[in-house]
Amino acid sequence: MRIALLTYDLPEANIVTHRLLRDFGDEIVGIVQSKAILPGRSDISAMRHVGRQMGWRYSARWLLHLALARLGSIYLRARRQPAGFGSLAAIAAEQGIAVYPARNVHGREAIDMLASWTPDLLVSNYFNQILRKPVLDVAPIGTINMHPAMLPRNRGLMPCFWALAKGDAQTGATVHWVDEGVDTGRVIVQESVEIREPDSVVSLSARCSERGAGLLRDTIERLRNGPVAGDVQDEANRSYQSWPSVGGVRRLHRHGHRYGSMREMWAQVGRPAS
Repeated sequence: MRIALLTYDLPEANIVTHRLLRDFGDEIVGIVQSKAILPGRSDISAMRHVGRQMGWRYSARWLLHLALARLGSIYLRARRQPAGFGSLAAIAAEQGIAVYPARNVHGREAIDMLASWTPDLLVSNYFNQILRKPVLDVAPIGTINMHPAMLPRNRGLMPCFWALAKGDAQTGATVHWVDEGVDTGRVIVQESVEIREPDSVVSLSARCSERGAGLLRDTIERLRNGPVAGDVQDEANRSYQSWPSVGGVRRLHRHGHRYGSMREMWAQVGRPAS
């Protein structure tokens, strides 16, 4: 099977990508990396919007995590150690897999690149651009996505943050078919993840990614044996989330959770991926 990945360069996304490259490296023909923070906006405009939406203090923690991810990648490379979860490029380079950066995955050049890989299956993981028919039609088997929540609850962005901010007792990971909606496709498989009292956004996102990576592996193996229909989502139980809000951050703190400490962040990105 020829598999193309669509993802974003985040530590929690790279947990999944690393597992897929480890398990299916010989079958992965390329990776499309979204380079847009907010599709349709410049990076400066996007960061202003995100800073106002989340509040500058919470935004600073998120940006610190990304900065430590880059630093962790440099640190590991300087020590001649295997790549960690801080760098998509480093993880892909170890496997000799091409990474194509795309600010707009529906641009002609991006679609032509995807088509040139002749994938049988597209696998999306933390990809932050809504996929439309021209992309979905590239792979004859279809497109599957791993979403770190128990769909249809917490569709959209940063579901682990919202699970903690709402005081949920559990969240999870879902693998589903991708249609033109936002996390609305048929559910193939999902498993719950218990939320623990000391959980942070960093720790919960990592656990959901680990669970989701296993579900993706199992789904790909199932697809070798033929079509998998999946189950229609129950729209009565749906909820949709966007970027964390200032009010959401307050709720996160009221429930005893935080984004994550520097020690947590560095433990995630400052050592080789395993």
